[in-house]
Amino acid sequence: MTAGFPREARLLSGVEFKRVFDARQVESNRYFRIHWAERSEPEHPSAPGSPTGARLGLAIAKRVARRAVDRNRIRRIARETFRQRRRQLRPVDFIVLAKPQATDADSRTLKLALEQLWLRFESP
Repeated sequence: MTAGFPREARLLSGVEFKRVFDARQVESNRYFRIHWAERSEPEHPSAPGSPTGARLGLAIAKRVARRAVDRNRIRRIARETFRQRRRQLRPVDFIVLAKPQATDADSRTLKLALEQLWLRFESP
């Protein structure tokens, strides 16, 4: 079984991002802030275009990580940890934002920080 990161697992439109930010639900730690919004499952989950499961959006600002290499590393780590946990997460839309401290932290530290945040959203 592969745990890919398909298109239906991503937040793509500005409307989707706005809905999550407008929900004003936030979890955070030293390196990341995760905005999230509950999403009800569709009546017909097999219908084309019906998102199921958790979805991820990334917003890593230049203000937080000036160098593209740092922004890309943070994005890659966020995608990877989400991809590995997606099946255990509730059907929630997430937006991951990095804090300035994330730029100076090593990859292992960032991965552990995100893992701790994802644990808060696991299905019972």
